[in-house]
This record gives sequence, structure tokens and C-alpha cells, in this order.
Amino acid sequence: MQTFMIVSTFKAEATMEQIQALIPAEQARAKELEELGIITSIKISMPRRTAFIEAAGENQESVMEAILSLPMAAIWDIEVFPTTPPAGPAA
Repeated sequence: MQTFMIVSTFKAEATMEQIQALIPAEQARAKELEELGIITSIKISMPRRTAFIEAAGENQESVMEAILSLPMAAIWDIEVFPTTPPAGPAA
């Protein structure tokens, strides 16, 4: 299983009304992906209009497929970064 950080920035033309209208469907789909173990964490910075999503999957393509199933993906610019555990002794 590989891990990824997805940085999703709302497109400049996305309005707060659009974002707010998508929240219920976004929360429902994100919960499904969390239950599947694909999404492990979501952090949002509304002042920066950016969502940070930690995800896990077999490969980048499968993770992107899951992320693109989120309703807000239509109004995001998405970057995907493979991640590795920190170096050093395990806790």
C-alpha cells in the first residue's frame, strides 16, 4: 500500500455558494472513502482555499480515481504527492 498527500486548491472561479452546495455530498463520499481506508485524513484551509487529503492505495492511479469521485473534485486543481514515512526509529 502506498501513501499520498493530495493538495486540492479550489479553482479561482469556484464560488462559496458552489462550495457550500457541495458540502453534504462531499462529506458523504469522503466518509465512504474513509471507511474503505482510502482517505486517512482531511484538513482544510479556507483562507488558502485548499484541502489537504492524506490517502492510501495500491498506486497513484487508484488513489486519483477515488479522489476524482469526490463531488468537489470538479472545482479543484489537484496535485498528488507520493509520501514516505519519516526516517528514524519507529515509535
